[in-house]
Amino acid sequence: MNNSYVLPIRKAIVKLSATIGVVLFSYPAMADLTETPEVSSSLVPRIDQMPDLPQPFLMRDWHQVTRDYIDYLFDFDKHGDHLPLIRWLDTHQSMVWMPSYVGNVDGPESINYLGALVSGSLVGLDMRFYRGQDWVMMGTNFFSPKDGIFLDWHGGVSGESFWYDVLPNVLFYQLTDLYPSNSIREKLTSTVAERWYEAAVSLGGKLNPPALPDIDHTAFNFRTMQPFDNGARIEPEGAAGVAWIEYMAWRKSRDPRFQTAADWMIRALENKPLNANPLYEVLLPYAVITAARMNAEIGKKYDVTRLMNWCFQPRPAPQARPNWGVITGTWNGLDVDGLVGSVSDGGGYAFAMNTFEYVGTLAPLARYDSRYARVLGKWILNAANAARLFYSNARDAQDQSSYSWAATNDPESVIAYEGLRRWKREATVATADGKTSAGKLVQGSYISTHYYHDQPADEELLEESPSANGPRLEHDWTFDLPKRESRYLVVAASRLNGGHNGNAFRFSFADAPNGPFVEAFSVSGLNSVHTCKIPDSFVGKLYVRVESTDNLNHQAACDKLAVDAMAISSRADTGPYAQGDVRVTWVTLLEDYSVPIVLYRPESAATDLGLYGSSYVGNLGGILQSTDVDKIFQIDLLKTDYFHEPAYPTYLYYNPYNIKKIVTIEVGNTVKDIYDTVAKRFVARNVSGQVKFDINANTAAVMVITPAGGKETKQGGKFLVNGVIVDFQD
Repeated sequence: MNNSYVLPIRKAIVKLSATIGVVLFSYPAMADLTETPEVSSSLVPRIDQMPDLPQPFLMRDWHQVTRDYIDYLFDFDKHGDHLPLIRWLDTHQSMVWMPSYVGNVDGPESINYLGALVSGSLVGLDMRFYRGQDWVMMGTNFFSPKDGIFLDWHGGVSGESFWYDVLPNVLFYQLTDLYPSNSIREKLTSTVAERWYEAAVSLGGKLNPPALPDIDHTAFNFRTMQPFDNGARIEPEGAAGVAWIEYMAWRKSRDPRFQTAADWMIRALENKPLNANPLYEVLLPYAVITAARMNAEIGKKYDVTRLMNWCFQPRPAPQARPNWGVITGTWNGLDVDGLVGSVSDGGGYAFAMNTFEYVGTLAPLARYDSRYARVLGKWILNAANAARLFYSNARDAQDQSSYSWAATNDPESVIAYEGLRRWKREATVATADGKTSAGKLVQGSYISTHYYHDQPADEELLEESPSANGPRLEHDWTFDLPKRESRYLVVAASRLNGGHNGNAFRFSFADAPNGPFVEAFSVSGLNSVHTCKIPDSFVGKLYVRVESTDNLNHQAACDKLAVDAMAISSRADTGPYAQGDVRVTWVTLLEDYSVPIVLYRPESAATDLGLYGSSYVGNLGGILQSTDVDKIFQIDLLKTDYFHEPAYPTYLYYNPYNIKKIVTIEVGNTVKDIYDTVAKRFVARNVSGQVKFDINANTAAVMVITPAGGKETKQGGKFLVNGVIVDFQD
């Protein structure tokens, strides 16, 4: 899950001649996965599971939310706890600080800062002059000369996580398209393309003999030009972001090396087995749109449907991130269809950043392949409706983790929670120390176990007796058992080795003071986190005991036990629950990511309100506009279609009703024709102003507004008007 506060990961160059041509070879040793998929009535089965019209339907004005958020974020004069959210880092005002979460002390991150610039730009704000500053140029501070790419942290290093190293470069490329013709930024985008091409070669990409890069790594280190593997995960979706960057670079420069690198990366993704989904966080949709564009624009035959379904359909291991994708269904009576995240973490955990970024990345797909128009329209409608649940004004106080701050400081509710859980996880802490039958209490008390890593010395410290005929350490605690489902005892403790060889500290529990006690687990090392399920039959009190496992009196040395945190984790009845990973200070995932065990920071110390995800809201605000028919929206397919060829205004409309609807489109004062790429025909000619058109029940239309009476031609399967492509699949 994306979390800069909790996760530490936020932390042979081969140059080929520019005369090398477009890659036209095949990979005979690999499975042929390049055939165009057959037309199917169910291109994306996951979307078929969503309602045509989600309920309750409460759509926010995402355009206004975006503008209000940018205004709030860049306001140096905001007052209140944890405010303002932005401040200057130096007297020369060359760089700003902003947190990733309200109340966080870290920052700034490029994926937050640059994401906000893209969002503001998508709703019409010129971020080169906003509030008198050139925020776009300021974003170049995230470029690392030592790595040759943009990094998430100013002064950071590459090589810890693919998606943290790739996404900042994607965002900067988007800004370069939104604000072209700046020599400094243009040079940086060229350098970025060069470096990622070199990385593709270092990962094994070759022309002769033909070979694909090995993308199954955690990251790539640009200072050593070697892949990095942390042994815990791989992030093959990094190839998707690299493919997009390289193809956009080819669109700009026509350097054939960049198209070659894009081709390598898409093929490397396609070459993965179906049950080895490369999705890790948020980059895989860039493979979908890149593959679709390369199919439409230069005649490739990538399997877009395969890539698309990987983005949407959660599957168990051995995926790169098991059970991640797009969520369907209702949580406590509320439609959450279309949100992006985990379907198994605590029953479901959706994230704002992932949802917003998915929408912006995938919306243009309907332009390049109109077969996807209906499923995209349906999914975006569901996602845009459910995304309101990330915000404080959509949930009651008991249904969110940081209500007090939001109610006081964000009355317009423009800052989103990092995520939304299907159920809240409660953490019930110890109410008392019991007897110490052997050994002694050296420091602290049961109160010291209420928070995890809250202060370095705030632990309950116990020490063994020098020798004994019975236990050398025995200490009890008392808990009130919550009357809830899925209860787990969770303990973070360390054995401090005092020389008592062969010893460990065994934890057990009972529902009566004198037992019988059930063994749970043993702590034998440092920083150990252990969990054990509590029987459903236990009610009332829980008594937890720890004792030495080696009680032979020939050992004179004494170990100590440092108990950092203890809790009973259980599933509350509250849900959906808006929160994040900041106030959660302890996350242990059990049973294949199904049960999160958590303790919480005090709300006064931190909030789960994430700029981290809020900064991507423009992906909705920039493309979605209401029409004269309730619940039918106009989706701008050009707004997030970066570096596209010359194009006429193109809009997607989806009719969620089971009857035909008549919708109005504004074409301007001059006379125009209107072409529907789904129906493959002109639906109106020689029209101006407001024009009405029909959309049949549960269908979609992609309307292109062309010059009236323009010269119509066909070229390589494409339909053009006055030399501009109108339909890529005539």
